[in-house]
Amino acid sequence: MINPTKNIGSKSWISIAALSLVFAGAYSFLRALPDAQCGFLHYVEIVNEDGEIELCATNHAGFIDLSVLTYPVAASLETEEPLRLWEKAQVALDLETSGGMSIAPFELAITHTEKMHVMVIDPSLEDYHHLHPEAEGLGGLYHFEFTPERAGKYRVFTEIVPVRSRRQAIALSELEVAGDAASPQFKLSTECVVGGVKFKLSGVPKTLNTGRDYRLELRITEAASGAPADLEVVMDAKGHMVAFDERAHGFAHMHPIDSVDSVTAAGITNVPADDSELAFLFNVPNSGWDRLFAQIQLGGEAVYGRFDLKVED
Repeated sequence: MINPTKNIGSKSWISIAALSLVFAGAYSFLRALPDAQCGFLHYVEIVNEDGEIELCATNHAGFIDLSVLTYPVAASLETEEPLRLWEKAQVALDLETSGGMSIAPFELAITHTEKMHVMVIDPSLEDYHHLHPEAEGLGGLYHFEFTPERAGKYRVFTEIVPVRSRRQAIALSELEVAGDAASPQFKLSTECVVGGVKFKLSGVPKTLNTGRDYRLELRITEAASGAPADLEVVMDAKGHMVAFDERAHGFAHMHPIDSVDSVTAAGITNVPADDSELAFLFNVPNSGWDRLFAQIQLGGEAVYGRFDLKVED
């Protein structure tokens, strides 16, 4: 006699096995995607009810709040001598997993021409540095030079994308400079002149709303003549922007939307043709003041413009 239950059970196992092969193949395919996919450091965290990060998905304007999110990486910083104002110091950065395993340079994907991006900001949000530490061997030790211009505890955000996970990871550290730290002072500003260069931010309302994408258009000109600035390529783009909230709990690392991935994600087609005009997308989850730094390169030197924007719920 034929046992129909047995046949049905056999078919179910075959179906399960087939589905498993499909998912395994899809997983292998996604893991085999080229490292260039890591080149767009715009992520939004998918967090479960316990506050644990389950997935980092690409996002064109995401603000990362490290008072809420914790990544499984740690960066310990050391200097041979105490940091002093206006004195260049060598900083050693020891990069490890949360379990204490060293993270070697070959384990890091190249993102925007670098394996590591370090953003340093003082308590007053006046002295900002964007640095790229260099590796010392394969033991997870890196170093960078740093010249502080303000007193207090600098916040140091180390941003990486491990090759294995292909997901952004951020470590938060501090560097202390002796002296009395100043508090940040804010005033709505969308224009500034730095080093003979004028930065002008347009498309910005007096007050932004949380959770909404804003297109920020940045125009860089020679302050004296008004002629478009001759921008050089830095980190594979003509400019970058980083925003910090007023308590420096987190940051947004923005790149021009003239990349195919960013434009497609945002549904934008009217990309500026002039190299001195750049456009960015900005989105923040929390109300308060945000300070934005626009980084360009002229004559081989970095130049930073600065803006203050107010955000409300």
